[in-house]
Amino acid sequence: MLEFLVYYNSLITHSVEGLAAITGLFCLKKYKGTAAIFFIWLLLYLFLIDVLGMFPKYYNTFDFLEPIKNSVFRGNNWWFTVFFDIIAVSFFAILYQKILQNQIFKSIIKYIALAYFIFALGLIFYNVDALFKSAYTILYVLQAIVILCCASLHFIEILKGDKILYFSTSLYFYISATIFLWWLVMTALVFFEKYYVLEDKNFVLLKRSIYIFSNIFMYSIFSIGLIVSQPEKK
Repeated sequence: MLEFLVYYNSLITHSVEGLAAITGLFCLKKYKGTAAIFFIWLLLYLFLIDVLGMFPKYYNTFDFLEPIKNSVFRGNNWWFTVFFDIIAVSFFAILYQKILQNQIFKSIIKYIALAYFIFALGLIFYNVDALFKSAYTILYVLQAIVILCCASLHFIEILKGDKILYFSTSLYFYISATIFLWWLVMTALVFFEKYYVLEDKNFVLLKRSIYIFSNIFMYSIFSIGLIVSQPEKK
């Protein structure tokens, strides 16, 4: 079964991402005027970024990709670094600035996210070659700190107010709990990257399987959360 999941990795991942985005679009009217609208557009953004990031697979299919194939942009490492590791993480921080009500918490998220954004851009300018040839491991750790901080502050806000009485019907609780777990797992995998060699088929299979199951879990919970949750009072 694991071999099946790995073989159809892209199809499965894009399917659960697309399902979450489509579910969100159907729920636009339900969450009108709330921060959930921003989250729905964020889901659509994540889906498009992941799908479009597969462009290296289609060099022999579409002629218009020929200029990219023969350029420094031929790989997709730079694509996901810019549009996911930097922009998507920044969007999540903006989302939590809309969700949180405590002004101090809002300020904390604002400055942490701003510091991360500036550091990420500085890191790219300092070592631009890594943008196309490898990965910035430090960014994985720092983005996890940003996301975990966002989710943790939301949990604290829930515990300090009466939101805890109806947290099970709150979309933002589903979002926070899910991304908290997802980023913990993904960040843990980063520390095992040095063991990731194609010759070690068992480790390759394990790593990819964890990634696939994590994505299925995250986007499935997002879809369920959008359906069963109730919009907050406007």
